[in-house]
Amino acid sequence: MMAMMTIPRLLILLSSLLSSTVVTARSCERLKATLTYTQEEAPRDLSSVLPVVVEKVNRVLDGVVDVEVEWTGADLHGRVGEHIVECTVTRLASAVASEGLEIYQDEDGREVTSQCFHVPFTILDTNECSLPAKHPMRHLCPAPSVCVNTIGSYECVCPTFDNKSDEYPATADDEFWNWLNQQERSRWEVSYGSSAKSSCVSAVSTHDCCPSTSSTPDGRTCRRNFHCPPDPCAKSDCASNAECVRAESPLEKPNYRCVCPEGLMGSGRACQPKDPKPVPKVMFDGVTPTETTVKNGYYCGCTVPVVDACSGFPPCKGKHEICTVSADNEPVCACKPGYVYNEQYGCVDESPPTLRLRHDPDRDQTLRLKQGDVYQEYMVDILDENAEDYLRSLKISYSRPLPTGCLTHVGEFHVNYTVAMPWATPPYVRTTRRVVIDDIDECSINVSRYQHSCPSLVPQCDRAAGAKCINTIGSYACQCPPQSSGDGFLESANFGGLDAPDSYNGGTSCVDTSKPVIKLQGPNPKVFKICECGGLSGIMSKAKSADDAKLHGEQQGLYSHDIQEMIRATAGAELCATHEKTSPNPSDCVKATDHTHQGDVDLSDRVVVGAPIQKSAHHWVVPYNVVDDAGNEAATVYRDVEVQEVDLASLESKIRQEVIKEQEAKSKREIKKAIQEEKAKWVKENVVATTGNRRTCPACPPCDCPDASSSVSAASCRAYCTGVSQSCQLSDQSWVYSFIFALHGFFPANAVPIVALVVVLAGLFMVVKLILSCCFNQQPRRYDYGDYRNDNDGNDEMSVLAVQPNPTPSHGPSAATPSTANGRPPMGSPLGNNNTGFGSPPPNSLSVGGATRPFFSPGAQSAQQTPLTGGAPPSASLTPSAPSMGYDESIFNSPSIIRPSRTGDGVQRRNPYH
Repeated sequence: MMAMMTIPRLLILLSSLLSSTVVTARSCERLKATLTYTQEEAPRDLSSVLPVVVEKVNRVLDGVVDVEVEWTGADLHGRVGEHIVECTVTRLASAVASEGLEIYQDEDGREVTSQCFHVPFTILDTNECSLPAKHPMRHLCPAPSVCVNTIGSYECVCPTFDNKSDEYPATADDEFWNWLNQQERSRWEVSYGSSAKSSCVSAVSTHDCCPSTSSTPDGRTCRRNFHCPPDPCAKSDCASNAECVRAESPLEKPNYRCVCPEGLMGSGRACQPKDPKPVPKVMFDGVTPTETTVKNGYYCGCTVPVVDACSGFPPCKGKHEICTVSADNEPVCACKPGYVYNEQYGCVDESPPTLRLRHDPDRDQTLRLKQGDVYQEYMVDILDENAEDYLRSLKISYSRPLPTGCLTHVGEFHVNYTVAMPWATPPYVRTTRRVVIDDIDECSINVSRYQHSCPSLVPQCDRAAGAKCINTIGSYACQCPPQSSGDGFLESANFGGLDAPDSYNGGTSCVDTSKPVIKLQGPNPKVFKICECGGLSGIMSKAKSADDAKLHGEQQGLYSHDIQEMIRATAGAELCATHEKTSPNPSDCVKATDHTHQGDVDLSDRVVVGAPIQKSAHHWVVPYNVVDDAGNEAATVYRDVEVQEVDLASLESKIRQEVIKEQEAKSKREIKKAIQEEKAKWVKENVVATTGNRRTCPACPPCDCPDASSSVSAASCRAYCTGVSQSCQLSDQSWVYSFIFALHGFFPANAVPIVALVVVLAGLFMVVKLILSCCFNQQPRRYDYGDYRNDNDGNDEMSVLAVQPNPTPSHGPSAATPSTANGRPPMGSPLGNNNTGFGSPPPNSLSVGGATRPFFSPGAQSAQQTPLTGGAPPSASLTPSAPSMGYDESIFNSPSIIRPSRTGDGVQRRNPYH
């Protein structure tokens, strides 16, 4: 940078890089001193070359004003040897011997001359193979390739297994590369034969494959991707006594194998802690490995094998015989362990067999069945290798006899299985199966399933007679319905020779024992009215009493016959005939009901009306009887029959009263029925029946209408219905309906909901307002009167305005009554003469400047005032030093009506004196 500061102008031209033998078209002077650098120290670009040249020129030459350098930008550090940089130097003519040189003036008006100079550069070689690991110029040969230095670069070479790489020269030349290319190498000693794995395929080195200059990007990439296969045997897992043999190609997998020496057997790989102990065996021939040895991969390592005498020996012909090794290490046949030799049967098991029950999933030796199932013999499994031998017997015994068909009795029984062997100790073995039969509910079984397989379980209750099946433990019972008797079983019940249920009593079914009930309908007593017989009677003479008694006796003698004849002719219907119902059916006079298991049975048509029984001269009873299908006779019911003898004059009146009474009763019934129908219709049309919804109008209960007077007729029916509807009682929400009905009287029907909503909202608003007032009401503030003596007159006037809206200026006290034109006391007069009774404020609470005015406080009205002494001058009451006499200070603690502003337009606007 110091050299650059001495140069007035610098011009850089790019041209070809000159070699050590540069031929120029013009004569250039060579500088004597040569710049020498190593590759790692040499300039690498234009910015590095220029300072070096300029500094060199400035140090050697004088009067330099301009330097022109020709440079291509090539890397000098990549080229070892001498290099020339040509430059044109412009110098002052006064500093140079100008003979033969062209002198001219530059743009600054100076006389200058230009000369050509050669600046020599020498680049020394750097050994990239010996540079530190993180040096930027260190070689990029990946392991296991070896770095070989060259002049100005380096190459990567694949190593050999004979370690000849230690003999490589420090700097390789052409002779070395010729020698290297003539070597015969295996696939393991050259680069990979795939372009995907190496930049140079199957090459010994990167020489003649990668660019000669390693500093270029292509040269670096090519050398970085040059890969030689590593030696797998260098890090193999072969045992120490095994030989590592490489595969033919490094691309094979696995690419090596471990081989044991002759006489040893094993996988050749080093044993690991988890590997079994190596015990390789060979067959009795001493050569062939056993099956176990082959299965275990010949075991790990390399071990001397053991001869297995029985391995490969022909199988023994005897049953349960195996090959064993004798004391002489010879193979012989003998019984296998657990067996003994028997002359008759050969090798037999010396222990008894094991019996295992079949169909025993829970292994609890229990078989669970239910009534109706059929026992099936599942047998046992005999776990013994001698199961097919002779003299073996299997015995099965049952604790109770098995039925031929289905199982009907609950409980359990046992099945014993015994296997006998004469050669065993003990000579037999036994196991037991426990069979449990559980109860079923015969009353709920599928009859079609058991009808043929196990008919004894099908209940035989007489269901037509009302019998009910009741399940019991192991059986069932038939229960007759109430008001009946019997065992409930069918009369045709057949149990197939098996035990009948305990409740069976011959099959008596269910017999109805309930008696019918008779209820009379119609009038009881039945009253017949008849005219009392007698002789003729005139106005002046009466009939003879003897004749009347005779006629009366004859008449009474016909009553029983007439009643009986009416019963016979009408089948008893006459006894319930009325003026309202003049032609009833005989069944309308009596209701006979038989309460059976199938429900109530109407026996009214079977009722027998008996002959009337006379109890007195005018009283008879008529018996009613009925018998049901079971022969149960109902209790006899009697209807009373009375004969009333009346005279001719009163007969018509009584008959008319009786007809009117019946008509009134009929009208009441019809009115009551009509009311109920109309109300039901209204409820159906206007009330939505919703369960649990309190916002819907509940249906009114049926009205209990009182007995109407005798004057009710069809004409007064409407008024009667209206009265009944109004007397209908409301439900518990009657106050709601009363409120709604009251609104109907003042507002149209469509406006009632809106009015009700407004009333409810208003009530809620008042309640909320009351709650907020109670919760957030603040205590009243107390104000005192400050000292206004330092304020202006306008503020004093505002204070007066705040308490006295219409002040009147005073010109002096009056001689008679101190008052102003408007009837108020004059300014400055004692308050003791004021009719209002207002007291003055304390003296120190008002300003003493300006005209004096009366003071007014709202709280003064309720305070008891003590008037000032009369005759005091106006100024005396307002002087600060004047003592207050009899003032109540509490009147000044109440807040003022207006808190005036001390400044602003409002003071002057409200002040009457401005």
